Amino acid sequence: MNEKNINQWEHLHNDVEINEIMEDIVEDITYIVENKNTDIVAVFNFSPNQNPWDIEMWGKREDKAFYLHRFAVHQEHHHKQIGKRTLEWMINSYQVNNSYIRLDCIGNNPVLNKFYQRAGFQFMGHVGEAGDQFSLYEKAFY
Repeated sequence: MNEKNINQWEHLHNDVEINEIMEDIVEDITYIVENKNTDIVAVFNFSPNQNPWDIEMWGKREDKAFYLHRFAVHQEHHHKQIGKRTLEWMINSYQVNNSYIRLDCIGNNPVLNKFYQRAGFQFMGHVGEAGDQFSLYEKAFY
């Protein structure tokens, strides 16, 4: 990702973020995807509650929604449809009438943005400053 000038994970290299990751694990919103050999192939956070970051990105929302964060597929498992199948599992497992799945991703990663668009997520706009913009996506269920 560095070669492509994509720095979306750099902020995770500090103690504050590490503590937040540990809290998410304890709160049971961190999911681990394993293959048949029990190798970790992907991880993500999926929560029915807005965290402070979500409120900053989306504003305070009272509607029914799940928020997806830190979705990552291990590099050795890229191009194996792991991301697509994991997203399909989330959608099929948590699809509730009158609800949403929302996420934000780094704005300057065209491959990632296209991934969510192909998965049926609607682009809702950008937030943030130039050079540090985030794309907002949601999938609505009626």
